[in-house]
Amino acid sequence: MIAYNVGEYIGDAIEGVLNQKADFEIELVISNDTSSDNTEEVVLKYVKEHPRGNWIKYKRQEKNLGSTLNYLWALENCKGAYIALCDGDDFWTDSSKLQKQVDFLEQHPEFIASFHNRHKRDKAGKTISNSIQEKEKRNWDFDGLISTMPEIPSASVVFRKPPNFKLPQEFEKVVVNGDTFLWAYVLQFGDFYFDASIGPSVYRIHPQGLWSSKSSYRKSKLSLNTYRLLDSAFPGKASIRSQIFNIRFHLFYYAIKEKEWAAGLGYYFSNIFGLLAYPRGWKVFLAFHKSILFKGKR
Repeated sequence: MIAYNVGEYIGDAIEGVLNQKADFEIELVISNDTSSDNTEEVVLKYVKEHPRGNWIKYKRQEKNLGSTLNYLWALENCKGAYIALCDGDDFWTDSSKLQKQVDFLEQHPEFIASFHNRHKRDKAGKTISNSIQEKEKRNWDFDGLISTMPEIPSASVVFRKPPNFKLPQEFEKVVVNGDTFLWAYVLQFGDFYFDASIGPSVYRIHPQGLWSSKSSYRKSKLSLNTYRLLDSAFPGKASIRSQIFNIRFHLFYYAIKEKEWAAGLGYYFSNIFGLLAYPRGWKVFLAFHKSILFKGKR
Protein backbone atom coordinates (compact mmCIF):
# COMPACT_ATOMS: atom_id res chain seq x y z
CA MET A 1 0.00 0.00 0.00
CA ILE A 2 1.59 3.24 -1.15
CA ALA A 3 0.53 6.51 0.44
CA TYR A 4 1.03 10.20 -0.21
CA ASN A 5 -1.25 12.78 1.43
CA VAL A 6 -4.16 10.36 1.73
CA GLY A 7 -4.94 10.91 5.41
CA GLU A 8 -8.58 11.50 4.51
CA TYR A 9 -8.89 8.06 2.90
CA ILE A 10 -6.26 5.65 4.17
CA GLY A 11 -8.29 4.50 7.17
CA ASP A 12 -10.75 2.78 4.82
CA ALA A 13 -7.86 1.18 2.92
CA ILE A 14 -6.31 -0.19 6.12
CA GLU A 15 -9.67 -1.42 7.45
CA GLY A 16 -10.26 -3.34 4.23
CA VAL A 17 -7.04 -5.28 4.79
CA LEU A 18 -7.30 -5.78 8.56
CA ASN A 19 -10.87 -7.10 8.14
CA GLN A 20 -9.70 -9.98 5.95
CA LYS A 21 -10.61 -13.51 7.07
CA ALA A 22 -7.94 -15.97 6.00
CA ASP A 23 -6.22 -19.14 7.17
CA PHE A 24 -2.79 -17.72 6.35
CA GLU A 25 -0.64 -14.90 7.70
CA ILE A 26 -1.21 -11.41 6.28
CA GLU A 27 1.36 -8.60 6.26
CA LEU A 28 0.31 -5.07 5.31
CA VAL A 29 3.27 -3.11 3.92
CA ILE A 30 2.61 0.65 3.91
CA SER A 31 5.12 3.04 2.34
CA ASN A 32 4.47 6.70 3.10
CA ASP A 33 6.23 8.93 0.57
CA THR A 34 6.83 11.83 3.04
CA SER A 35 3.20 12.95 3.26
CA SER A 36 2.65 16.43 4.66
CA ASP A 37 -0.87 15.74 5.94
CA ASN A 38 -2.06 13.41 8.72
CA THR A 39 -1.41 10.15 6.83
CA GLU A 40 1.24 9.01 9.30
CA GLU A 41 -0.95 9.84 12.28
CA VAL A 42 -3.78 7.69 10.93
CA VAL A 43 -1.47 4.75 10.16
CA LEU A 44 0.23 4.81 13.56
CA LYS A 45 -3.14 4.93 15.30
CA TYR A 46 -4.04 1.64 13.62
CA VAL A 47 -0.66 0.15 14.50
CA LYS A 48 -1.11 1.02 18.17
CA GLU A 49 -4.85 0.57 18.71
CA HIS A 50 -6.25 -1.97 16.25
CA PRO A 51 -6.30 -5.62 17.44
CA ARG A 52 -4.56 -6.57 14.19
CA GLY A 53 -2.22 -3.59 14.15
CA ASN A 54 0.74 -5.98 14.29
CA TRP A 55 -0.06 -6.93 10.67
CA ILE A 56 1.18 -3.51 9.59
CA LYS A 57 4.77 -2.98 8.46
CA TYR A 58 5.06 0.80 8.17
CA LYS A 59 7.79 2.89 6.53
CA ARG A 60 7.97 6.65 6.21
CA GLN A 61 10.49 7.37 3.48
CA GLU A 62 13.31 9.76 4.39
CA LYS A 63 12.83 11.72 1.17
CA ASN A 64 10.14 11.86 -1.47
CA LEU A 65 10.74 9.00 -3.92
CA GLY A 66 7.90 9.69 -6.33
CA SER A 67 5.06 7.28 -6.99
CA THR A 68 7.02 4.74 -9.06
CA LEU A 69 10.01 4.29 -6.74
CA ASN A 70 7.70 4.27 -3.72
CA TYR A 71 5.67 1.54 -5.43
CA LEU A 72 8.86 -0.39 -6.17
CA TRP A 73 10.02 -0.13 -2.54
CA ALA A 74 6.70 -1.52 -1.31
CA LEU A 75 6.75 -4.41 -3.79
CA GLU A 76 10.33 -5.35 -2.94
CA ASN A 77 9.58 -5.37 0.79
CA CYS A 78 6.66 -7.79 0.60
CA LYS A 79 7.82 -11.09 2.10
CA GLY A 80 4.86 -13.31 1.25
CA ALA A 81 4.42 -15.77 -1.60
CA TYR A 82 1.48 -13.67 -2.84
CA ILE A 83 1.15 -9.92 -3.24
CA ALA A 84 -2.14 -8.00 -3.15
CA LEU A 85 -2.38 -4.35 -4.15
CA CYS A 86 -4.36 -1.47 -2.70
CA ASP A 87 -3.42 2.21 -2.92
CA GLY A 88 -3.97 4.35 0.14
CA ASP A 89 -7.01 6.08 -1.37
CA ASP A 90 -8.77 2.87 -2.50
CA PHE A 91 -10.26 0.05 -0.41
CA TRP A 92 -11.63 -3.50 -0.41
CA THR A 93 -15.23 -4.45 0.47
CA ASP A 94 -15.06 -8.27 0.52
CA SER A 95 -13.55 -9.69 3.73
CA SER A 96 -12.89 -13.05 2.04
CA LYS A 97 -11.23 -11.68 -1.08
CA LEU A 98 -7.67 -12.70 -0.23
CA GLN A 99 -8.72 -16.20 0.82
CA LYS A 100 -10.69 -16.72 -2.40
CA GLN A 101 -7.94 -15.41 -4.66
CA VAL A 102 -5.10 -17.27 -3.01
CA ASP A 103 -7.12 -20.50 -2.91
CA PHE A 104 -7.78 -20.23 -6.65
CA LEU A 105 -4.15 -19.49 -7.52
CA GLU A 106 -2.95 -22.38 -5.35
CA GLN A 107 -5.22 -24.74 -7.29
CA HIS A 108 -4.49 -23.30 -10.76
CA PRO A 109 -0.74 -22.84 -11.36
CA GLU A 110 -1.37 -21.84 -14.98
CA PHE A 111 -2.67 -18.51 -13.66
CA ILE A 112 -0.25 -16.04 -12.10
CA ALA A 113 -2.83 -13.48 -10.94
CA SER A 114 -6.47 -12.96 -10.09
CA PHE A 115 -8.55 -9.79 -10.36
CA HIS A 116 -12.18 -8.78 -9.89
CA ASN A 117 -14.67 -5.97 -10.37
CA ARG A 118 -14.52 -2.46 -8.92
CA HIS A 119 -16.73 0.52 -8.16
CA LYS A 120 -15.69 4.13 -8.75
CA ARG A 121 -16.66 6.77 -6.22
CA ASP A 122 -16.13 10.50 -6.15
CA LYS A 123 -14.69 12.51 -3.27
CA ALA A 124 -18.12 12.72 -1.62
CA GLY A 125 -18.55 8.94 -1.71
CA LYS A 126 -21.10 8.89 -4.55
CA THR A 127 -20.80 5.88 -6.88
CA ILE A 128 -20.13 7.10 -10.42
CA SER A 129 -19.43 3.69 -11.96
CA ASN A 130 -20.31 0.27 -10.58
CA SER A 131 -18.38 -1.95 -12.97
CA ILE A 132 -15.57 -2.35 -15.46
CA GLN A 133 -16.81 -3.04 -18.99
CA GLU A 134 -18.42 -6.41 -19.64
CA LYS A 135 -15.87 -7.21 -22.35
CA GLU A 136 -13.10 -6.74 -19.75
CA LYS A 137 -14.56 -9.37 -17.42
CA ARG A 138 -12.55 -12.30 -18.74
CA ASN A 139 -9.19 -14.00 -18.41
CA TRP A 140 -6.19 -12.35 -20.04
CA ASP A 141 -2.89 -13.55 -21.47
CA PHE A 142 0.07 -11.28 -22.27
CA ASP A 143 -0.79 -10.41 -25.87
CA GLY A 144 -4.50 -9.96 -25.16
CA LEU A 145 -3.97 -7.61 -22.24
CA ILE A 146 -1.10 -5.61 -23.71
CA SER A 147 -2.73 -5.10 -27.12
CA THR A 148 -6.16 -4.23 -25.67
CA MET A 149 -5.31 -2.19 -22.56
CA PRO A 150 -8.36 -3.31 -20.55
CA GLU A 151 -9.01 -1.84 -17.13
CA ILE A 152 -7.48 -4.15 -14.53
CA PRO A 153 -8.36 -2.47 -11.21
CA SER A 154 -5.11 -2.45 -9.25
CA ALA A 155 -6.89 -2.79 -5.91
CA SER A 156 -8.48 -6.02 -7.16
CA VAL A 157 -5.25 -7.81 -8.08
CA VAL A 158 -3.50 -10.62 -6.21
CA PHE A 159 -0.52 -12.23 -7.91
CA ARG A 160 1.84 -15.07 -7.09
CA LYS A 161 5.33 -13.69 -6.62
CA PRO A 162 7.43 -15.02 -9.53
CA PRO A 163 10.71 -16.83 -8.81
CA ASN A 164 13.55 -14.37 -8.20
CA PHE A 165 11.05 -11.51 -8.33
CA LYS A 166 12.77 -8.45 -9.77
CA LEU A 167 11.25 -5.90 -12.10
CA PRO A 168 13.34 -4.81 -15.11
CA GLN A 169 15.35 -1.64 -14.63
CA GLU A 170 13.09 0.21 -17.08
CA PHE A 171 10.34 0.16 -14.44
CA GLU A 172 12.13 2.92 -12.53
CA LYS A 173 11.54 5.31 -15.45
CA VAL A 174 7.76 4.77 -15.52
CA VAL A 175 5.73 7.85 -14.58
CA VAL A 176 2.55 7.19 -12.54
CA ASN A 177 1.06 4.14 -14.34
CA GLY A 178 3.37 1.48 -12.98
CA ASP A 179 0.52 -1.04 -12.91
CA THR A 180 0.68 -1.51 -16.69
CA PHE A 181 4.36 -2.36 -16.48
CA LEU A 182 3.82 -4.66 -13.51
CA TRP A 183 1.07 -6.58 -15.33
CA ALA A 184 3.36 -7.05 -18.35
CA TYR A 185 6.13 -8.43 -16.15
CA VAL A 186 3.87 -10.76 -14.17
CA LEU A 187 2.21 -12.06 -17.34
CA GLN A 188 5.54 -13.57 -18.36
CA PHE A 189 4.75 -16.30 -15.80
CA GLY A 190 1.05 -17.04 -16.40
CA ASP A 191 -2.36 -15.55 -17.21
CA PHE A 192 -4.77 -13.28 -15.31
CA TYR A 193 -8.02 -14.81 -14.02
CA PHE A 194 -11.21 -12.76 -13.61
CA ASP A 195 -13.14 -13.83 -10.49
CA ALA A 196 -16.79 -12.76 -10.60
CA SER A 197 -17.50 -14.15 -7.13
CA ILE A 198 -15.58 -11.46 -5.25
CA GLY A 199 -17.13 -8.22 -4.04
CA PRO A 200 -15.80 -5.06 -5.71
CA SER A 201 -12.87 -2.96 -4.65
CA VAL A 202 -13.47 0.80 -4.59
CA TYR A 203 -11.44 3.20 -6.72
CA ARG A 204 -11.71 6.80 -5.63
CA ILE A 205 -11.80 9.72 -8.09
CA HIS A 206 -10.53 12.89 -6.42
CA PRO A 207 -8.45 15.95 -7.36
CA GLN A 208 -5.27 14.53 -5.80
CA GLY A 209 -5.51 11.18 -7.59
CA LEU A 210 -2.26 10.40 -9.41
CA TRP A 211 -4.04 8.90 -12.42
CA SER A 212 -7.70 9.91 -12.19
CA SER A 213 -6.82 13.62 -12.08
CA LYS A 214 -5.08 13.47 -15.48
CA SER A 215 -6.70 14.42 -18.79
CA SER A 216 -7.05 11.81 -21.55
CA TYR A 217 -4.28 13.59 -23.46
CA ARG A 218 -1.91 13.44 -20.49
CA LYS A 219 -2.81 9.81 -19.77
CA SER A 220 -1.98 8.89 -23.36
CA LYS A 221 1.40 10.63 -23.10
CA LEU A 222 2.18 8.68 -19.94
CA SER A 223 1.00 5.45 -21.56
CA LEU A 224 3.27 6.03 -24.57
CA ASN A 225 6.24 6.45 -22.22
CA THR A 226 5.33 3.23 -20.41
CA TYR A 227 4.92 1.21 -23.61
CA ARG A 228 8.22 2.45 -24.97
CA LEU A 229 9.83 1.22 -21.77
CA LEU A 230 8.00 -2.10 -22.15
CA ASP A 231 9.34 -2.37 -25.70
CA SER A 232 12.85 -1.95 -24.28
CA ALA A 233 12.31 -4.41 -21.42
CA PHE A 234 10.51 -7.06 -23.52
CA PRO A 235 11.84 -6.60 -27.09
CA GLY A 236 10.21 -8.24 -30.06
CA LYS A 237 6.67 -8.37 -28.64
CA ALA A 238 4.22 -7.58 -31.47
CA SER A 239 1.45 -6.66 -29.02
CA ILE A 240 3.61 -3.92 -27.48
CA ARG A 241 4.59 -2.47 -30.86
CA SER A 242 0.96 -2.54 -31.98
CA GLN A 243 -0.16 -0.66 -28.87
CA ILE A 244 2.54 1.99 -29.37
CA PHE A 245 1.02 2.66 -32.80
CA ASN A 246 -2.45 2.82 -31.29
CA ILE A 247 -1.43 5.24 -28.54
CA ARG A 248 0.36 7.56 -30.99
CA PHE A 249 -2.78 7.79 -33.13
CA HIS A 250 -4.79 8.69 -30.04
CA LEU A 251 -2.18 11.31 -29.17
CA PHE A 252 -2.57 12.75 -32.68
CA TYR A 253 -6.32 13.00 -32.11
CA TYR A 254 -6.00 14.65 -28.66
CA ALA A 255 -3.27 17.04 -29.83
CA ILE A 256 -5.39 18.25 -32.76
CA LYS A 257 -8.35 18.77 -30.39
CA GLU A 258 -6.05 20.91 -28.22
CA LYS A 259 -4.86 22.76 -31.36
CA GLU A 260 -1.31 21.53 -30.83
CA TRP A 261 -0.81 21.10 -34.55
CA ALA A 262 2.93 20.44 -34.59
CA ALA A 263 2.72 17.82 -31.82
CA GLY A 264 -0.25 16.14 -33.49
CA LEU A 265 1.43 15.90 -36.87
CA GLY A 266 4.59 14.64 -35.18
CA TYR A 267 2.68 11.71 -33.65
CA TYR A 268 0.90 10.99 -36.93
CA PHE A 269 3.98 10.96 -39.14
CA SER A 270 5.95 8.96 -36.55
CA ASN A 271 3.43 6.23 -37.20
CA ILE A 272 3.49 6.68 -40.98
CA PHE A 273 7.28 6.32 -41.09
CA GLY A 274 7.08 3.55 -38.50
CA LEU A 275 5.05 1.45 -40.93
CA LEU A 276 8.19 0.95 -42.99
CA ALA A 277 9.84 -0.90 -40.09
CA TYR A 278 6.67 -2.45 -38.71
CA PRO A 279 4.24 -3.43 -41.51
CA ARG A 280 1.81 -4.96 -38.99
CA GLY A 281 1.02 -1.41 -37.96
CA TRP A 282 -1.25 -1.14 -41.01
CA LYS A 283 -3.96 -2.95 -39.07
CA VAL A 284 -3.86 -0.28 -36.36
CA PHE A 285 -3.64 2.44 -39.04
CA LEU A 286 -6.81 1.24 -40.78
CA ALA A 287 -8.72 0.69 -37.52
CA PHE A 288 -7.91 4.21 -36.30
CA HIS A 289 -8.96 5.92 -39.53
CA LYS A 290 -12.15 3.87 -39.65
CA SER A 291 -13.01 5.01 -36.10
CA ILE A 292 -12.32 8.66 -37.00
CA LEU A 293 -14.56 8.43 -40.07
CA PHE A 294 -17.29 6.83 -37.96
CA LYS A 295 -17.08 9.67 -35.39
CA GLY A 296 -17.30 12.22 -38.17
CA LYS A 297 -20.58 10.74 -39.45
CA ARG A 298 -22.34 10.88 -36.08
